[in-house]
Amino acid sequence: MKLFKQVRKLMIDKILIDFDKLDFEFNVQCSDDNKSDIATFTIYNLSETTKKALKKGQVVSLTAGYEELQGVIFNGVVEEVLHKRLDNDIATIIYATPNNYLYTNTIVNKQFKAGITARDILSLLSKEIPFKIDVKGLGKNTNYPNGKAFSNRLSNVIDVIAKDTNSRARLTNNTIEFTEKDKVYSSIIKLNATNGLVRCEKQDSKKDEKNEKKQEKEKYNLECLLIPIIQINQLLEIESYEYTGKLKVKELTYNATDINTFSVVATCEVVK
Repeated sequence: MKLFKQVRKLMIDKILIDFDKLDFEFNVQCSDDNKSDIATFTIYNLSETTKKALKKGQVVSLTAGYEELQGVIFNGVVEEVLHKRLDNDIATIIYATPNNYLYTNTIVNKQFKAGITARDILSLLSKEIPFKIDVKGLGKNTNYPNGKAFSNRLSNVIDVIAKDTNSRARLTNNTIEFTEKDKVYSSIIKLNATNGLVRCEKQDSKKDEKNEKKQEKEKYNLECLLIPIIQINQLLEIESYEYTGKLKVKELTYNATDINTFSVVATCEVVK
C-alpha cells in the first residue's frame, strides 16, 4: 500500500468540500452494535453563501484515504449545523448520522403469521421501511410458532430480532446489517510498522459486574494510518512487538484534524 498524499472530500448535497482547497476536520465513530454511527465535521471559514446553503436533512458522503488508496468511509444525513468562532476562525460544525431520525422514529405496526421465521420477517420488513436490510448471517433463524407482533420504533424492533436470533445488528449508511456474532465476513488486511501500524496495545481485562468473571476474549487497542478499507468487523493480521496474530475490529474512529493527524483508532478482539 502506498500511503502518500491525503485525500479528504466531503460532499453535502451538491456542495463539495475538498481539503486541497479548504481546511476541514472530521471524526467518525462506529461500533458493531445497534448504536448509530456518528460523524462530526468541522469546516473553517466558509463563505456566507455556503453556510446558508447547509441544512438539516441533506445527504452527506465522506471520502478519505490516500491518493492511491481512498474510499467512502461515511454516508448519512445532516442532523445539525452550527456556526461558531474557534480562536481566529469561524467554524461550521456539522453532525451527521446514517439517518438516526428515521431509524428511531419509524413505527412498525405489524402482525406476522404463525410459524414465520426471523429471516422471513426481516425480508418482509425490508419492503416496508426506508432502509435496506442486509442479512449476512444469523446466529439462529428463530421460528415463531405463534407468530410475532410488533408495535414499536424500528430501532427497538431490530434490537428484539437481533436478541432472538443471537445476532449483531447495526445501522450503517442506509442499510441495517445482520451478522453472526463470532463470524468474520471480510478478507484479511495485514498491518505492521512498515504499512501504517502506529501502535497496538493490550486492553486491560474487565470483570463482569454480575459474576466478576473476566471477559472471554482478549482485546487490543490499535492505531494506524487512515486506511479506508479498515471497517467494522474487518479481520486484521497484526505484526507488532506487543501482539502478533489476528484481530477483528469491534469499534473504530476515523480521525482527521491537522495534516499530521489522519488515523484510524480501533478496539479489536482476538481471533483464534
